[in-house]
Amino acid sequence: MRVLVNALSARKGGIVTYTNNLLHAFQKRGIDINVAVSEDFETEFDQSISRLKVARFSPLQRLIWEQTSWRKFVKNYNPDILFSSANFGLINCPVNQILLLREGGLFDPFYLANMTAPLGVWNGVNRYFRRRLMLLSAMSADQIITPTIAMHDLVSLWHPEITEKCSVNPYGTINEAFKPLAGRRKWCGDGVCRLVYVSVYYPHKVPRMLCLAVDKLRESGLECHATITMAPHEFTEMQGGDLDEIIVNEAAQRGIVSLGNYKYEALPELYRSQDVFVFPSVSETFGHPMAEAMSSGLPVVAADTPVNREICGDAALYFEPFSVTGLADSIRLLDRDENLRESLPKIGRERALEKFGWEDHIDRLIETMEKMLRGQAENHE
Repeated sequence: MRVLVNALSARKGGIVTYTNNLLHAFQKRGIDINVAVSEDFETEFDQSISRLKVARFSPLQRLIWEQTSWRKFVKNYNPDILFSSANFGLINCPVNQILLLREGGLFDPFYLANMTAPLGVWNGVNRYFRRRLMLLSAMSADQIITPTIAMHDLVSLWHPEITEKCSVNPYGTINEAFKPLAGRRKWCGDGVCRLVYVSVYYPHKVPRMLCLAVDKLRESGLECHATITMAPHEFTEMQGGDLDEIIVNEAAQRGIVSLGNYKYEALPELYRSQDVFVFPSVSETFGHPMAEAMSSGLPVVAADTPVNREICGDAALYFEPFSVTGLADSIRLLDRDENLRESLPKIGRERALEKFGWEDHIDRLIETMEKMLRGQAENHE
């Protein structure tokens, strides 16, 4: 099976990790894979990669390029399957195409009502055309995949016909890398309740919530420190990040918050060195760090959204989105209740092993591809 992956939109965060892990998994299984990425894509692989100069294109330039030059690239490469793994696919694709829809905010009424106003008019225009192009891509694809049922349901609100060829394939985490170790950290073992938030920055990630909660907890007598895996420059580079920038950087200057990016390989040890994983993000399509934290044996405190509940189930405590008080109260509850601190990590690890294995995701993806090719062969008989 010859697979071409369109990961040209992969720039940062989960999609970059996903693309690198996908390439490794397919190579390990002996599948002929080629991954098309932008010139800025970060990877340690030097084989099976095609770097194309698209990162500097405007949205309009990108649209024209994808439907002309990219179409020619695909036609010349002639794969058995084109896997468009980052929301956008070819209209009237010349080969079999599977589309992965992974940007839920464009379809989420809660996100649209609560997060878009500070982003401005131009962002709204851009959002409209991105959503239209994603829907056009979905209608042109032979098969559509979403990583959660919640994402599937959100897309179906905008275009019900899509559900006829849409399936759910949850992402996974590498559970052997993200796992608890013997002699794990004792709760507040150094006298500090250590909270961690793993994510790249977008306004809907609202990291200021964690900073404000740390202040509230410290005022109540619970010594806390938060590690947020975002660099200060991320706030200035993202429209709508002004309030987060002010609050997060001020907290970092006072020493109650640590900022900075971590390489993917360093994340298992980071999780193990903390007491609680906090996830205040109000809009996700999956949320890889939640699965990683559960697999690592951390109790999880997350904003109460459909996706977060779908991923964490009974392995997390939930608080109302944007509620600093609710977030702080959840941390206090964990601090008071030793049985809860012991039970949540066990439930989370079992849930990660059962539902979110990376190899299981790859198995389902390959099965989808093989089923598509079998159907094509039967139609030609």
